[in-house]
Amino acid sequence: MPDSLLSDSVVQRLAGVQVIGVLRSYRPRSLRSVTRTSTRIEQIPQAVTLIPRALIEDQAMTGLGDLVRYVPGVTMAQGEGHRDAPVLRGNLTTADFFVDGIRDDLQYLRDLYNVERVDVIRGPAALTLGRGTGGGAFNRVMKTADGQRVRSLDLVRDSYGLGRIAGDLGLAIDDRVAVRVNAVSEESETFREAMTISRRGVAPAIRIQFDGDTRLEFSGELFRDDRIVDRGVPSLDGRPWQGATAIFFGNPDWSRSAIDVTKGRAELTHQLRSGVALRSVVSYGQYSKFYDNVFAGGAVSSQGTIAIAAYNSATDRTNLLAQTDLVWEPTVAGQRHTLLIGIEGGRQQSENRRINTTGGIFSLADRGRNFVPDFSRTPAIDNANALTLLAFVVQDQVQLTERLTVLAGLRWERYALAFDDRRAGSRDFDRTDAMLSPRLGLVWEQRPTLSFYGGWTTSALPQSGEQFNTLDLTRAGLEPERFENLEAGVRWQATKGLHVSTALYRLDRTNTTAPGSVPGTVVLTGAQRAEGLELSAQGEVTARWRMIGALALQDARITATTSTAPAGRRAPLVPRVSASLWQRVMVVPRLSAALGVVHQGEQYASITNAVTLPAYTRLDGGLFVTLSDAVRLQLNAENLTGTRYWFSAHHDNNLSPGAPTLLRTSLALRF
Repeated sequence: MPDSLLSDSVVQRLAGVQVIGVLRSYRPRSLRSVTRTSTRIEQIPQAVTLIPRALIEDQAMTGLGDLVRYVPGVTMAQGEGHRDAPVLRGNLTTADFFVDGIRDDLQYLRDLYNVERVDVIRGPAALTLGRGTGGGAFNRVMKTADGQRVRSLDLVRDSYGLGRIAGDLGLAIDDRVAVRVNAVSEESETFREAMTISRRGVAPAIRIQFDGDTRLEFSGELFRDDRIVDRGVPSLDGRPWQGATAIFFGNPDWSRSAIDVTKGRAELTHQLRSGVALRSVVSYGQYSKFYDNVFAGGAVSSQGTIAIAAYNSATDRTNLLAQTDLVWEPTVAGQRHTLLIGIEGGRQQSENRRINTTGGIFSLADRGRNFVPDFSRTPAIDNANALTLLAFVVQDQVQLTERLTVLAGLRWERYALAFDDRRAGSRDFDRTDAMLSPRLGLVWEQRPTLSFYGGWTTSALPQSGEQFNTLDLTRAGLEPERFENLEAGVRWQATKGLHVSTALYRLDRTNTTAPGSVPGTVVLTGAQRAEGLELSAQGEVTARWRMIGALALQDARITATTSTAPAGRRAPLVPRVSASLWQRVMVVPRLSAALGVVHQGEQYASITNAVTLPAYTRLDGGLFVTLSDAVRLQLNAENLTGTRYWFSAHHDNNLSPGAPTLLRTSLALRF
């Protein structure tokens, strides 16, 4: 069938019979990101949520911050207003992002215009994805040149000045060659004063099918994001400042971020013989980012004044990564195996520079709107580093019986980092880490619609920062941080189209730095533990009713004193209770309506536990009208009741307020 016109209603004619009202599915099915083999979600011994294109379109999502509302156990930190910074099971990351299984390694805000699905993995995923991934990872599954005829144009406007156009064109040149191009252009404002966003992206793809056994795919992306860096509002007496949520603190003329991303990828898939396949990927990425910001550097004082701080930062990075997997599916002694043997290699080169400057104290009326920072000072950070990696992966998925499957694997990886500190009088350092990341999982399918699993996963992260931009004499000699996750869960197909899952987990983070008994020394005795229960449901309740819902009960706290906090402190941006539910119902074949609710419990803004973001509940809605087989009109409303809330933070005095009631109109054209 050609690319369906509408995510709500499709009109088909089959053998002269008109069929009206086919809903695109929310239900998760199979994925590669957790095992690097195509595996049904029922066979995965780890929590993972798949956010499909249908939901992305239904909610007019543009970034990862939109989709985490429907992933249990995950929140999104502010990221200083210019980078994705999810908190997964109590662990914040700015590095654990992947594109079709290959690391997408720089700090920026990723767009969803060329995404088919996002896999959100919870718990360590080092076996298949590599270092870090301690709390989990995001893997974007991109749209491909699959030979289907696609001609679409989406136009979006909202009540605060968002303007966006996205196009998708795909076709088969002949029976061997297919092409596809996605593009986006956005010029936007927000409810926050002085905020502007400008985005441009284009992502071409080509697929060449040489014969039935060999396929070669090329894809790439050019992407640029320019925006005002919005760090929200400060605190007052341990809570968000209660002034107007639209007010900008600092000087927006000196709070700008610009990033250029250039990516290219080649993937070769070859079926050597029945049951034996080879897959090889080479990925190139070049990133150039600069941002400066003037922002609230403290709480509002009792005198009604505010401290303003400022700095700027620049990063240039080039990645060249390669991955080759051999997958063999033999039957040995009556047991079916899926054996993966993989090798990875790559090199990452980065340059980092940061300049800090003196701020000042300003009245709330002024709040630093005209403050001009002095960025002519000596850099606080000025380094170049080169990271070389090599990894080997062995994994086996064994069908022990018709109902019992074991997944076992081991990853060995070596990271060699050369760090050149270019500041006058500074020393250069290097470190080499060889790390093992084992994994073990068990899945019992009690019946076709019900499965139970248990899993143990680990990962490690060298002590040089997740972006590998910090290394000194102390860090150069420290063992990597360790993450260990124990998890048990249930997956149930409640109806033919509705998938329900639960996960009970305990995630320990150890080898965290702590002050030594001798002043000025550092030891690896710090630790953090996250525990929780996650529940999710997504798919089709009936042919006309689809939904996605999430519930998380979690606690994450310091269990042994670290360099940042004493034992007992709770991890930031981890509400004890969070819940969401989105339901879309077809009223008549060409009209659907949706209602959504998002709840976040109280959460601390930072590890100081000094500032609390209050609990909130937000109500959303949507209407979807099929005007013709080629035109769909969509209206989304966020925060229908106008709830005043703060949903995220970066430390204690950069608190992100939520928008008042927002209306977004989308026009979808399919040719």
